[in-house]
Amino acid sequence: MTSRFGSRNRRALQLCLSGLAGLVILILSQAGVHAQVSANLTPVDDKAVKSMLDHDKGKVVLINFFASWCAPCHQEFPDIVKLYDKYKDQGLDVIAVSMNDVTEKPDMEAFIKEMKPPFTVYLTSSTEDSAYKAFYDVWNMQDGDTLPMSMIYDRAGKLQHYYPKERNYAQMEQDITPLLAAK
Repeated sequence: MTSRFGSRNRRALQLCLSGLAGLVILILSQAGVHAQVSANLTPVDDKAVKSMLDHDKGKVVLINFFASWCAPCHQEFPDIVKLYDKYKDQGLDVIAVSMNDVTEKPDMEAFIKEMKPPFTVYLTSSTEDSAYKAFYDVWNMQDGDTLPMSMIYDRAGKLQHYYPKERNYAQMEQDITPLLAAK
């Protein structure tokens, strides 16, 4: 009788430990989500973005510049997430660069938490005029261009579309789908 009672206790202990392990995993996974949000805000400059674009040759790439304080960006960003979710398996990639100042990192983390992008979001390495000028020089942007700002590149890495203003899902999809179809 003692051995049977001992095996029941062992089984109950195993179940308790399994439940406790599950709870610990759940807690750690929630902490991992927060850590991932912070990790996604890697500072980048124009050279790093250009390098990512070069690395993505063979894919259709949407580069989006935005900021958490930009009202049109809040309208456009969910459409970019939706596009990526629908077309990533067909070769769409998104490079999202926040033009927020590093001191606004908490605002960006809140933006990311709200928008839940399935792609990495980067933070401009500097909001000094020289950093903006470098982005402008690389992508031939005009000084009067506003956020959001997007570029769509074909699979060969050639710029096909440039938008110095907000676009909606249908407009972006109309430009992206022919590029995805061209293999």
